[in-house]
Amino acid sequence: MINIGAIVAGIIKALITGVSIIVSRLVSSLLQLLVWAVGIIIQIFLVFFKIVSKTVKIVMIYIPKFVARFMPKKSSSRMNQMLIYAGVEMTSEEVISITLVYSIVVAVIAYLIAVLMNVSPLIEIIVALVAFLSVWIMPFTLLSLLTNNRAEAVEKVLPEVLSMIAQNMAVGMTSYNALWSAARPEFGPLAVEIQDVAKATLTGIPLTDALVGMTNHIKSTKLSRSVRLIIQGMKSGGDLPVVLESISVDMRMEYNLRKQMSTETSAHALFILFALMIGAPLLFAVSLQFINIFSTIMSKMDITTLSMQAPQSMVSLSPLSITPDFFHMYAIGILFISAFFGALLIGMLRTGNAIAGVPNIPIFVVVSIGIFMVLKHLLNAFFSSFFIF
Repeated sequence: MINIGAIVAGIIKALITGVSIIVSRLVSSLLQLLVWAVGIIIQIFLVFFKIVSKTVKIVMIYIPKFVARFMPKKSSSRMNQMLIYAGVEMTSEEVISITLVYSIVVAVIAYLIAVLMNVSPLIEIIVALVAFLSVWIMPFTLLSLLTNNRAEAVEKVLPEVLSMIAQNMAVGMTSYNALWSAARPEFGPLAVEIQDVAKATLTGIPLTDALVGMTNHIKSTKLSRSVRLIIQGMKSGGDLPVVLESISVDMRMEYNLRKQMSTETSAHALFILFALMIGAPLLFAVSLQFINIFSTIMSKMDITTLSMQAPQSMVSLSPLSITPDFFHMYAIGILFISAFFGALLIGMLRTGNAIAGVPNIPIFVVVSIGIFMVLKHLLNAFFSSFFIF
Protein backbone atom coordinates (compact mmCIF):
# COMPACT_ATOMS: atom_id res chain seq x y z
CA MET A 1 0.00 0.00 0.00
CA ILE A 2 1.11 3.53 -0.74
CA ASN A 3 1.92 5.54 2.35
CA ILE A 4 0.10 8.81 1.64
CA GLY A 5 1.49 10.47 4.80
CA ALA A 6 5.07 9.79 3.75
CA ILE A 7 4.37 11.17 0.27
CA VAL A 8 2.81 14.34 1.71
CA ALA A 9 5.69 14.74 4.15
CA GLY A 10 8.18 14.35 1.30
CA ILE A 11 6.34 16.93 -0.79
CA ILE A 12 6.24 19.39 2.13
CA LYS A 13 9.92 18.81 2.83
CA ALA A 14 10.76 19.39 -0.84
CA LEU A 15 8.68 22.58 -0.84
CA ILE A 16 10.37 23.85 2.31
CA THR A 17 13.79 23.07 0.87
CA GLY A 18 12.92 24.81 -2.39
CA VAL A 19 11.53 27.85 -0.60
CA SER A 20 14.61 28.05 1.65
CA ILE A 21 16.89 27.86 -1.38
CA ILE A 22 14.90 30.59 -3.13
CA VAL A 23 14.93 32.77 0.01
CA SER A 24 18.67 32.26 0.53
CA ARG A 25 19.36 33.12 -3.11
CA LEU A 26 17.12 36.18 -2.85
CA VAL A 27 18.86 37.35 0.33
CA SER A 28 22.24 36.75 -1.27
CA SER A 29 21.19 38.73 -4.34
CA LEU A 30 19.89 41.57 -2.16
CA LEU A 31 23.15 41.63 -0.20
CA GLN A 32 25.16 41.70 -3.39
CA LEU A 33 22.96 44.49 -4.70
CA LEU A 34 23.40 46.41 -1.44
CA VAL A 35 27.18 45.97 -1.52
CA TRP A 36 27.23 47.07 -5.15
CA ALA A 37 25.14 50.17 -4.35
CA VAL A 38 27.36 51.06 -1.38
CA GLY A 39 30.44 50.63 -3.58
CA ILE A 40 28.95 52.91 -6.23
CA ILE A 41 28.14 55.57 -3.61
CA ILE A 42 31.67 55.36 -2.16
CA GLN A 43 33.16 55.67 -5.65
CA ILE A 44 30.98 58.71 -6.35
CA PHE A 45 32.13 60.36 -3.13
CA LEU A 46 35.77 59.52 -3.88
CA VAL A 47 35.49 60.99 -7.36
CA PHE A 48 33.78 64.06 -5.91
CA PHE A 49 36.51 64.61 -3.32
CA LYS A 50 39.22 64.05 -5.94
CA ILE A 51 37.63 66.69 -8.14
CA VAL A 52 37.37 69.06 -5.18
CA SER A 53 40.98 68.46 -4.11
CA LYS A 54 42.30 68.95 -7.65
CA THR A 55 40.24 72.11 -8.01
CA VAL A 56 41.59 73.40 -4.71
CA LYS A 57 45.17 72.68 -5.80
CA ILE A 58 44.67 74.51 -9.08
CA VAL A 59 42.97 77.46 -7.41
CA MET A 60 45.66 77.65 -4.72
CA ILE A 61 48.22 78.52 -7.40
CA TYR A 62 46.53 81.84 -8.12
CA ILE A 63 44.61 82.78 -4.96
CA PRO A 64 47.62 83.67 -2.71
CA LYS A 65 48.73 86.31 -5.20
CA PHE A 66 45.19 87.67 -5.29
CA VAL A 67 44.93 87.69 -1.48
CA ALA A 68 48.31 89.42 -1.11
CA ARG A 69 47.00 92.42 -3.06
CA PHE A 70 44.06 93.09 -0.73
CA MET A 71 45.38 91.85 2.63
CA PRO A 72 46.46 94.75 4.92
CA LYS A 73 50.15 94.80 5.84
CA LYS A 74 49.46 94.93 9.58
CA SER A 75 47.18 91.90 9.42
CA SER A 76 49.71 90.06 7.26
CA SER A 77 52.56 90.77 9.68
CA ARG A 78 50.47 89.66 12.68
CA MET A 79 49.48 86.48 10.91
CA ASN A 80 53.09 85.77 9.95
CA GLN A 81 54.14 86.27 13.58
CA MET A 82 51.44 83.81 14.70
CA LEU A 83 52.77 81.27 12.19
CA ILE A 84 56.31 81.76 13.51
CA TYR A 85 55.15 81.25 17.10
CA ALA A 86 53.29 78.08 16.05
CA GLY A 87 56.27 76.73 14.11
CA VAL A 88 54.29 76.50 10.85
CA GLU A 89 56.31 77.08 7.70
CA MET A 90 53.66 78.88 5.68
CA THR A 91 52.88 82.45 4.75
CA SER A 92 49.82 84.36 5.85
CA GLU A 93 48.61 84.57 2.25
CA GLU A 94 48.70 80.79 1.91
CA VAL A 95 46.76 80.24 5.15
CA ILE A 96 44.10 82.81 4.25
CA SER A 97 43.79 81.36 0.73
CA ILE A 98 43.36 77.77 1.99
CA THR A 99 40.82 78.91 4.57
CA LEU A 100 38.89 80.91 1.97
CA VAL A 101 38.66 78.00 -0.48
CA TYR A 102 37.64 75.41 2.10
CA SER A 103 35.15 77.76 3.77
CA ILE A 104 33.36 78.21 0.44
CA VAL A 105 33.41 74.46 -0.27
CA VAL A 106 32.11 73.55 3.21
CA ALA A 107 29.43 76.26 3.05
CA VAL A 108 28.19 74.98 -0.33
CA ILE A 109 28.11 71.37 0.92
CA ALA A 110 26.24 72.41 4.10
CA TYR A 111 23.76 74.40 2.02
CA LEU A 112 23.12 71.42 -0.31
CA ILE A 113 22.58 69.12 2.69
CA ALA A 114 20.11 71.63 4.16
CA VAL A 115 18.27 71.78 0.82
CA LEU A 116 18.05 67.98 0.70
CA MET A 117 16.63 67.98 4.24
CA ASN A 118 13.82 70.25 2.99
CA VAL A 119 14.18 72.93 5.67
CA SER A 120 13.10 76.54 5.41
CA PRO A 121 15.16 78.98 3.29
CA LEU A 122 16.16 80.92 6.43
CA ILE A 123 17.58 77.76 8.03
CA GLU A 124 19.47 76.97 4.81
CA ILE A 125 21.15 80.38 4.86
CA ILE A 126 21.95 80.12 8.58
CA VAL A 127 23.50 76.64 8.12
CA ALA A 128 25.66 77.83 5.23
CA LEU A 129 26.75 80.92 7.17
CA VAL A 130 27.62 78.92 10.30
CA ALA A 131 29.62 76.43 8.22
CA PHE A 132 31.47 79.29 6.49
CA LEU A 133 32.37 81.00 9.78
CA SER A 134 33.33 77.70 11.47
CA VAL A 135 36.03 77.07 8.89
CA TRP A 136 37.47 80.55 9.51
CA ILE A 137 37.62 79.92 13.26
CA MET A 138 39.56 76.66 12.91
CA PRO A 139 42.97 77.95 11.63
CA PHE A 140 43.23 80.61 14.34
CA THR A 141 42.27 78.08 17.01
CA LEU A 142 44.81 75.57 15.71
CA LEU A 143 47.54 78.22 15.61
CA SER A 144 46.76 79.19 19.21
CA LEU A 145 46.93 75.54 20.30
CA LEU A 146 50.21 74.98 18.49
CA THR A 147 51.66 78.17 19.98
CA ASN A 148 50.67 77.17 23.52
CA ASN A 149 51.90 73.60 23.13
CA ARG A 150 55.22 74.85 21.77
CA ALA A 151 55.58 77.33 24.63
CA GLU A 152 54.74 74.66 27.23
CA ALA A 153 57.30 72.28 25.73
CA VAL A 154 59.94 75.01 25.97
CA GLU A 155 59.03 76.08 29.51
CA LYS A 156 59.10 72.48 30.71
CA VAL A 157 62.76 71.94 29.78
CA LEU A 158 64.00 75.51 30.17
CA PRO A 159 65.23 75.15 33.81
CA GLU A 160 67.26 72.07 32.88
CA VAL A 161 68.73 73.78 29.82
CA LEU A 162 69.73 76.88 31.78
CA SER A 163 71.32 74.75 34.48
CA MET A 164 73.26 72.79 31.85
CA ILE A 165 74.49 75.97 30.15
CA ALA A 166 75.58 77.36 33.53
CA GLN A 167 77.52 74.20 34.33
CA ASN A 168 79.20 74.24 30.93
CA MET A 169 80.28 77.86 31.37
CA ALA A 170 81.45 77.16 34.93
CA VAL A 171 83.94 74.56 33.68
CA GLY A 172 85.42 77.03 31.19
CA MET A 173 83.46 76.53 27.96
CA THR A 174 82.87 79.46 25.63
CA SER A 175 79.35 80.76 25.09
CA TYR A 176 79.12 79.00 21.71
CA ASN A 177 80.28 75.61 23.04
CA ALA A 178 78.08 75.91 26.14
CA LEU A 179 75.01 76.64 24.05
CA TRP A 180 75.76 74.00 21.41
CA SER A 181 76.34 71.23 23.96
CA ALA A 182 73.03 72.10 25.65
CA ALA A 183 71.07 71.85 22.39
CA ARG A 184 70.10 68.21 22.77
CA PRO A 185 67.35 66.65 20.60
CA GLU A 186 65.22 65.70 23.62
CA PHE A 187 64.73 69.39 24.38
CA GLY A 188 62.52 69.76 21.30
CA PRO A 189 61.87 73.26 19.89
CA LEU A 190 64.19 74.90 22.44
CA ALA A 191 67.13 72.86 21.14
CA VAL A 192 66.56 74.17 17.62
CA GLU A 193 66.38 77.77 18.86
CA ILE A 194 69.55 77.35 20.93
CA GLN A 195 71.35 75.99 17.87
CA ASP A 196 70.22 79.04 15.91
CA VAL A 197 71.56 81.30 18.69
CA ALA A 198 74.90 79.49 18.65
CA LYS A 199 75.12 79.78 14.85
CA ALA A 200 74.26 83.48 15.05
CA THR A 201 77.11 84.11 17.51
CA LEU A 202 79.54 82.52 15.02
CA THR A 203 78.47 84.97 12.31
CA GLY A 204 79.39 87.95 14.52
CA ILE A 205 75.96 88.73 15.99
CA PRO A 206 76.20 89.66 19.69
CA LEU A 207 74.92 87.04 22.11
CA THR A 208 72.35 89.47 23.54
CA ASP A 209 70.84 90.16 20.12
CA ALA A 210 70.74 86.45 19.30
CA LEU A 211 68.93 85.71 22.56
CA VAL A 212 66.38 88.46 21.88
CA GLY A 213 65.80 86.97 18.42
CA MET A 214 65.03 83.62 20.06
CA THR A 215 62.16 85.19 22.02
CA ASN A 216 60.61 86.35 18.73
CA HIS A 217 60.20 82.70 17.67
CA ILE A 218 58.63 81.32 20.87
CA LYS A 219 55.74 83.03 22.65
CA SER A 220 56.72 82.30 26.22
CA THR A 221 56.71 84.79 29.08
CA LYS A 222 59.14 82.66 31.06
CA LEU A 223 61.61 82.52 28.20
CA SER A 224 61.34 86.27 27.60
CA ARG A 225 61.81 87.01 31.29
CA SER A 226 64.80 84.67 31.51
CA VAL A 227 66.43 86.32 28.50
CA ARG A 228 65.91 89.78 30.00
CA LEU A 229 67.50 88.69 33.28
CA ILE A 230 70.45 87.14 31.41
CA ILE A 231 71.01 90.32 29.40
CA GLN A 232 70.78 92.49 32.52
CA GLY A 233 73.25 90.24 34.31
CA MET A 234 75.69 90.41 31.40
CA LYS A 235 75.43 94.21 31.14
CA SER A 236 75.89 94.68 34.89
CA GLY A 237 79.03 92.56 34.83
CA GLY A 238 77.63 89.72 36.90
CA ASP A 239 78.78 86.11 36.78
CA LEU A 240 76.67 84.60 33.98
CA PRO A 241 76.78 80.96 35.23
CA VAL A 242 75.54 82.11 38.65
CA VAL A 243 72.77 84.15 37.01
CA LEU A 244 71.66 81.20 34.88
CA GLU A 245 71.66 78.82 37.85
CA SER A 246 69.61 81.28 39.93
CA ILE A 247 67.06 81.64 37.15
CA SER A 248 66.87 77.85 36.85
CA VAL A 249 66.24 77.45 40.58
CA ASP A 250 63.52 80.12 40.57
CA MET A 251 61.78 78.51 37.59
CA ARG A 252 61.78 75.10 39.30
CA MET A 253 60.22 76.65 42.39
CA GLU A 254 57.59 78.35 40.24
CA TYR A 255 56.87 75.06 38.45
CA ASN A 256 56.36 73.28 41.77
CA LEU A 257 53.98 76.02 42.94
CA ARG A 258 51.95 75.77 39.73
CA LYS A 259 51.82 72.00 40.12
CA GLN A 260 50.56 72.40 43.69
CA MET A 261 47.92 74.91 42.56
CA SER A 262 46.80 72.53 39.81
CA THR A 263 46.39 69.77 42.40
CA GLU A 264 44.35 72.03 44.67
CA THR A 265 42.00 73.09 41.86
CA SER A 266 41.43 69.52 40.65
CA ALA A 267 38.42 69.22 42.99
CA HIS A 268 36.79 72.24 41.33
CA ALA A 269 37.48 70.78 37.89
CA LEU A 270 35.92 67.46 38.91
CA PHE A 271 32.84 69.25 40.24
CA ILE A 272 32.41 71.14 36.96
CA LEU A 273 32.98 67.91 35.02
CA PHE A 274 30.32 66.11 37.08
CA ALA A 275 27.85 68.94 36.55
CA LEU A 276 28.45 68.89 32.79
CA MET A 277 28.45 65.13 32.25
CA ILE A 278 25.93 63.86 34.81
CA GLY A 279 24.02 66.65 36.53
CA ALA A 280 22.83 68.73 33.58
CA PRO A 281 21.91 65.76 31.31
CA LEU A 282 20.00 64.10 34.17
CA LEU A 283 18.04 67.25 35.02
CA PHE A 284 17.14 67.91 31.39
CA ALA A 285 16.11 64.26 30.85
CA VAL A 286 13.86 64.31 33.93
CA SER A 287 12.36 67.66 32.91
CA LEU A 288 11.66 66.32 29.43
CA GLN A 289 9.83 63.31 30.88
CA PHE A 290 7.67 65.56 33.09
CA ILE A 291 6.78 67.66 30.06
CA ASN A 292 5.90 64.48 28.13
CA ILE A 293 3.72 63.24 31.00
CA PHE A 294 1.85 66.51 31.51
CA SER A 295 1.44 66.99 27.76
CA THR A 296 -0.08 63.50 27.51
CA ILE A 297 -2.41 64.17 30.45
CA MET A 298 -3.47 67.56 29.08
CA SER A 299 -4.11 66.12 25.63
CA LYS A 300 -6.58 63.60 27.08
CA MET A 301 -8.42 66.18 29.19
CA ASP A 302 -11.12 68.61 28.06
CA ILE A 303 -9.46 71.69 29.52
CA THR A 304 -12.10 74.13 28.23
CA THR A 305 -14.96 72.27 29.93
CA LEU A 306 -13.05 71.83 33.19
CA SER A 307 -12.14 75.53 33.28
CA MET A 308 -15.78 76.52 32.82
CA GLN A 309 -16.98 74.11 35.52
CA ALA A 310 -14.27 75.05 38.04
CA PRO A 311 -15.04 77.80 40.58
CA GLN A 312 -13.45 81.19 40.10
CA SER A 313 -11.31 80.80 43.21
CA MET A 314 -9.55 77.71 41.95
CA VAL A 315 -6.44 77.68 39.81
CA SER A 316 -7.25 77.94 36.11
CA LEU A 317 -6.20 75.13 33.78
CA SER A 318 -4.41 75.78 30.49
CA PRO A 319 -2.34 73.72 28.06
CA LEU A 320 1.46 73.68 28.42
CA SER A 321 3.14 76.45 26.47
CA ILE A 322 6.30 74.30 25.99
CA THR A 323 6.16 71.30 23.70
CA PRO A 324 8.40 68.24 24.21
CA ASP A 325 10.07 68.76 20.82
CA PHE A 326 10.95 72.37 21.64
CA PHE A 327 12.35 71.44 25.05
CA HIS A 328 14.36 68.59 23.49
CA MET A 329 16.08 71.00 21.08
CA TYR A 330 16.51 73.54 23.89
CA ALA A 331 18.20 70.95 26.13
CA ILE A 332 20.61 69.89 23.37
CA GLY A 333 21.49 73.54 22.69
CA ILE A 334 22.09 74.32 26.36
CA LEU A 335 24.19 71.16 26.83
CA PHE A 336 26.30 72.11 23.80
CA ILE A 337 26.91 75.63 25.13
CA SER A 338 27.61 74.35 28.66
CA ALA A 339 30.09 71.75 27.41
CA PHE A 340 31.83 74.35 25.23
CA PHE A 341 32.40 76.88 28.01
CA GLY A 342 32.93 74.15 30.62
CA ALA A 343 35.87 72.77 28.65
CA LEU A 344 37.38 76.26 28.43
CA LEU A 345 36.85 76.79 32.17
CA ILE A 346 38.52 73.50 33.07
CA GLY A 347 41.43 74.38 30.81
CA MET A 348 41.71 77.71 32.64
CA LEU A 349 41.68 76.02 36.06
CA ARG A 350 44.28 73.39 35.13
CA THR A 351 46.76 75.43 33.09
CA GLY A 352 45.77 79.06 33.48
CA ASN A 353 44.95 79.31 29.77
CA ALA A 354 41.46 78.78 28.36
CA ILE A 355 42.86 77.69 24.97
CA ALA A 356 44.19 74.53 26.62
CA GLY A 357 40.60 73.32 27.00
CA VAL A 358 39.75 73.56 23.28
CA PRO A 359 40.77 69.93 22.47
CA ASN A 360 38.32 68.72 25.14
CA ILE A 361 35.32 70.53 23.62
CA PRO A 362 34.32 67.73 21.15
CA ILE A 363 34.66 65.08 23.87
CA PHE A 364 32.61 67.06 26.39
CA VAL A 365 29.90 67.85 23.83
CA VAL A 366 29.56 64.25 22.61
CA VAL A 367 29.58 62.73 26.10
CA SER A 368 27.15 65.27 27.57
CA ILE A 369 24.59 65.00 24.77
CA GLY A 370 25.10 61.22 24.56
CA ILE A 371 24.37 60.76 28.28
CA PHE A 372 21.28 62.97 27.90
CA MET A 373 19.98 60.79 25.04
CA VAL A 374 20.63 57.58 26.98
CA LEU A 375 18.92 58.88 30.13
CA LYS A 376 16.00 60.16 28.05
CA HIS A 377 15.40 56.70 26.55
CA LEU A 378 15.83 54.96 29.93
CA LEU A 379 13.35 57.27 31.66
CA ASN A 380 10.98 57.00 28.72
CA ALA A 381 11.08 53.20 28.94
CA PHE A 382 10.49 53.37 32.71
CA PHE A 383 7.51 55.75 32.57
CA SER A 384 5.99 54.10 29.51
CA SER A 385 4.65 51.35 31.77
CA PHE A 386 2.53 53.99 33.54
CA PHE A 387 1.80 56.43 30.73
CA ILE A 388 1.39 56.05 26.97
CA PHE A 389 3.39 58.71 25.09
